[in-house]
Amino acid sequence: MASKFSDSVQKRYDYIIAGAGASGLSLAWHMLHSPIAEKNILIVDADLTPENDKTWCFWYSGTPPYADLIYKKWTTIEIGLSSERIAQSVDEYHYYGLRSVDFKRTVLEAVGAHRNFDLFQGSIKQLSCSPSEEVAVLDTEEQSFEADYIFQSCLEPPGFKEEAIHYPLKQHFLGWELTVDKPVFDDSTCVLMDFDKTFTEGVSFMYMLPWSSKSGLLEYTVFSGQLLEKKAYENKITRYLDNRFGLSPGDYQISRIERGVIPMQDRPVIPWYTSRVLNLGTQGGLTKPSTGYTFSRIQDQARAIVEGLLSHGAPGTPAVSSFRFKAYDLWLLDILYTQPREALNVFHHLFTNNSMDEIFRFLNEDSSPFEDLKIMASVPYLPFLRAIWRSRKRLMEI
Repeated sequence: MASKFSDSVQKRYDYIIAGAGASGLSLAWHMLHSPIAEKNILIVDADLTPENDKTWCFWYSGTPPYADLIYKKWTTIEIGLSSERIAQSVDEYHYYGLRSVDFKRTVLEAVGAHRNFDLFQGSIKQLSCSPSEEVAVLDTEEQSFEADYIFQSCLEPPGFKEEAIHYPLKQHFLGWELTVDKPVFDDSTCVLMDFDKTFTEGVSFMYMLPWSSKSGLLEYTVFSGQLLEKKAYENKITRYLDNRFGLSPGDYQISRIERGVIPMQDRPVIPWYTSRVLNLGTQGGLTKPSTGYTFSRIQDQARAIVEGLLSHGAPGTPAVSSFRFKAYDLWLLDILYTQPREALNVFHHLFTNNSMDEIFRFLNEDSSPFEDLKIMASVPYLPFLRAIWRSRKRLMEI
């Protein structure tokens, strides 16, 4: 792979992938396993070194994408509510964990060995089109590259305006990957949300991915507009390990810290950066506003792009969500942002009155209108009536 990091890369390509994160490398993988691999393709990123810095999780019905790279699968989901913990087996939608280091290493090694793929490590400064709008241009500090199309996940689209966001929520978290001296974790069970009722500035919960009975990743996660100090997340994790498992700091070793911020906002979907530059992943509006999950949608987008290029020479741009699911997302955002205490009550009813398979089907936007009604009937209606009224104009704008 290192041999492809050279000054011998050409200046003109058929396609350029700008950004080697989950969305860029997913597209590269789909291109590699299609006739598109016969085209000349360049991947550009500021850092092409695989690092164990992210864990991507998703629920999936059937064989998951990148099945050979899945680090862990869970068949039981636990939810921690005010006075009880609910653990449910999932039959249709299993929960999967994929480490970024495994994914990035595998994809970069595969494309690096292919004669038609080049890799260039450098900071992306600008994306544009030629005056004729027939060629896309990528500028780095060192040089410029041209292509028929560029697919980018690095830069905010020019049409995005932060001040236009009505619900500026963030999903922010800090996690510890740790090992313990004695078996305390149930590695068949993912703790999806163990709610923290003591937190009053938003909605917060512990998220736990046990790798084995003695190791796992624990993240303190918050839905709110403001980030916390690093020590605040760490204190919550320390207290959780003590209260739930009786573990003091001397009982475990922290091997890695994972921290992130994911937008949970009423962002407009902006497919194109310019007429020849397509936005990928979060930059393309693929992050689901009400959950912060993106990985499965990235795979759908990558497939659509490749199918469009093969069928008519232009990338496909599938609709992200239908109108009704946009409405559901917006209503929950409104409740999370304006009524976080009510949001806890909504979550309580959602998880106690529905199976996890039903909830995952709904969140995956695979549910029928009848199934949607069942979900909506299972939660308190007053918060949603208020949200529908408050967000009615915004729904027409996004």
